[in-house]
Amino acid sequence: MRRAGLSVCAVVFFLAGAWLSSFAEQAASTAPPPVVTLEECVDAAKSAAPGLKVAGITLDSARAVLLQTQAVNGLSLGGTGSYFHQGVVPGTAAAFVSSAGSTQGINGENILGTLSLAGPSTSLDLTAQHGIGEDGAISQESLFILSGSQTVFDGYPGSRAAANVKVAGYTYKTAQVTYDSSLKSLLYQVKQAYYTLLGDQNTVRVRQATVAQANENVVYMQGLFDVQRATKLDVLQVQVTLNQAQLDLRTAENTVETDRKRLSLTIGWPLDKQYQGAENAAPEPPALDSEAALKTAFENRSELRTLELSRASANVSLMLYRSEYSPVVSLSGSLDFGQNWTTNSNAGSFTAGVKVALPPLYDGGQRSALLKQASDQIASLAVQEDQQRQSIAIDVANALFGVKDAQDRLDLARLNVEQAQGQYDLTRAKLAEGLETTLDLITAFSVLTTAQVGRVQAESNYALAILNLNSVMGL
Repeated sequence: MRRAGLSVCAVVFFLAGAWLSSFAEQAASTAPPPVVTLEECVDAAKSAAPGLKVAGITLDSARAVLLQTQAVNGLSLGGTGSYFHQGVVPGTAAAFVSSAGSTQGINGENILGTLSLAGPSTSLDLTAQHGIGEDGAISQESLFILSGSQTVFDGYPGSRAAANVKVAGYTYKTAQVTYDSSLKSLLYQVKQAYYTLLGDQNTVRVRQATVAQANENVVYMQGLFDVQRATKLDVLQVQVTLNQAQLDLRTAENTVETDRKRLSLTIGWPLDKQYQGAENAAPEPPALDSEAALKTAFENRSELRTLELSRASANVSLMLYRSEYSPVVSLSGSLDFGQNWTTNSNAGSFTAGVKVALPPLYDGGQRSALLKQASDQIASLAVQEDQQRQSIAIDVANALFGVKDAQDRLDLARLNVEQAQGQYDLTRAKLAEGLETTLDLITAFSVLTTAQVGRVQAESNYALAILNLNSVMGL
């Protein structure tokens, strides 16, 4: 009997546990998804958005190219060291007797070291050599040679090397502008998708309220039918209205699901991530007139900044092409000093000179073709910049109108809701007194629903219009 009692208890506990588990799962499945704020979405996009990562990689590559160009066109310091033994081939006479001012070496042990400072326009070498001879007459000798050259003019003010660094610097600045533009574009897309999600979430709430009100109308009409104050057709009409409201709700819920996936895709979240947007007020419109808005756009739009940098880089390239057909003037000199430690004697010499390298006297028209191509590129960039300014002016004017129009339409939509709500309440009251028909009620209900949805869409459109204005101005 005790075992039977224990078995019954075990079964009871098992069933209770199963029921609690089922209840917990049901509660979890019906729990609303977590709420995310706009700030959380923006922060997540900055760290996880694929498009921004690609732009960051491009910026890093441009920075590496700039550093390489600076290194190639800058100074470098290096050195070498060596040791060698010099002797006379048996059976032959000595071919060389050491003397100051020569780096050939002496018969015996020789140590040689060189320190070099080199750059595109500068060269400086210091050589030191010390030899210990085999011949007793010359036991030790040291030699020092300092030589260098400097290009003083190569056709480009500041040297062609500086011009190459300038071009690489413009390329890097362009990559920075591109990265900043990608970040602004990403934030705009995130905010646009977020406010679109909020608007459609509010539409779902309106549709849910519509379904609830349609249910009440069905119950109300069924009550009138029960007391023979409504016909079967009246009940059928409100039931059709309920079915339509349920279908509209299902469509609105699917739209929200699509909005969530699009926002997740923009941010870099998994598409199956469940969440809902937190209620957020519409962004504040910038308090700017058309002239100030246009000035702001000209200062911030990445397209103009990119064209300006491209034109500056093209001007440097044009001057570089011209410098290649200019004489190159350089100075050179050397100083030698030798010390014979055995005889305690020394000798020294120096050289100084100027070198002029002439450009090609005939190149078959290559120079003129290159210069023409570079000049045409600058002219093309100037035309593109002018066209871009005109396009921006059109965008700014249209965006300013869009904000004003969206504000006016929002005010109108709110008035429409107020009017439709009053008409619906009045029609419902008259229906109770037999002064209106069921069709009148359905019509008033449809007008109210349309007005409520229109207000939600107008609120969303107003927020999106402000975002569009900010984007057009490059903010």
